[in-house]
Amino acid sequence: CICIGLFAGVMIGQVTEYFTSYSYWPVQSITEAGVTGAATVIIQGLGVGKISTVFPTIIIVATILGCNALAEEYGIAMAAVGMLSTLGVTLATDAYGPIADNAGGIAEMAEL
Repeated sequence: CICIGLFAGVMIGQVTEYFTSYSYWPVQSITEAGVTGAATVIIQGLGVGKISTVFPTIIIVATILGCNALAEEYGIAMAAVGMLSTLGVTLATDAYGPIADNAGGIAEMAEL
């Protein structure tokens, strides 16, 4: 169940990347809606945002049902641990960002 949870976490990350990256159609469609005005951007953004919640929900439900069939509540707990196993890397990266940005600013001001 840990491997199922890990796979589910990675898949949720991939779906999030698809719906939030400008390289893919959902964000590009919001940009294209801006041609006709701000209201269509809001409507398109709300629509894409609501659609983007469907796939992670399906992934989580499938993970819960699969792990419940394999090991009941303990399996669901282990799947949750698997999903959270990549959180450490993400948090460390997010925490390090401002530090690197400040160091870059100091190096620029010091003309290094």
